[in-house]
Amino acid sequence: MAIMCDLRVCSDRARLAESYIMMGLVPGDGGAYFLPRLVGIAKALELLFTGDVLSAQEALEIGLVNRVVPHDRLMEETLILAEKIASKPPLAIRMIKRAVYQSQMSTLRSHLDYIASQQALLSETQDHQEAARSFLEKRKPLFVGK
Repeated sequence: MAIMCDLRVCSDRARLAESYIMMGLVPGDGGAYFLPRLVGIAKALELLFTGDVLSAQEALEIGLVNRVVPHDRLMEETLILAEKIASKPPLAIRMIKRAVYQSQMSTLRSHLDYIASQQALLSETQDHQEAARSFLEKRKPLFVGK
């Protein structure tokens, strides 16, 4: 189920697998959909066909997880990442997420048209205006959404 998430932080003790094959089943939790998008088709097929269990470091190396942190700091490190993201302009975060996922199903031309429209909308927001001012004033921006 972790592969359904936008980002994945795991403990250095974690072990991950798509093990439906070990029960003679196909991945019923979206694994055949999400896994190839994260690690590529060939690696996904290998993991789905074998049910191999990966260490946290192996998962990081193939792009299955974003970060591996010491087990006793898992919650703390995850919250630090969440707070970092939450400190950014929320509308821009939502638009970035949508743009990335929509790009998986569109042409480059359609994607760039979409991005241009979103850029025009965001350039009128208080968050963008604050970011521009803070850049000129050489300080950290104070976003409205935070």
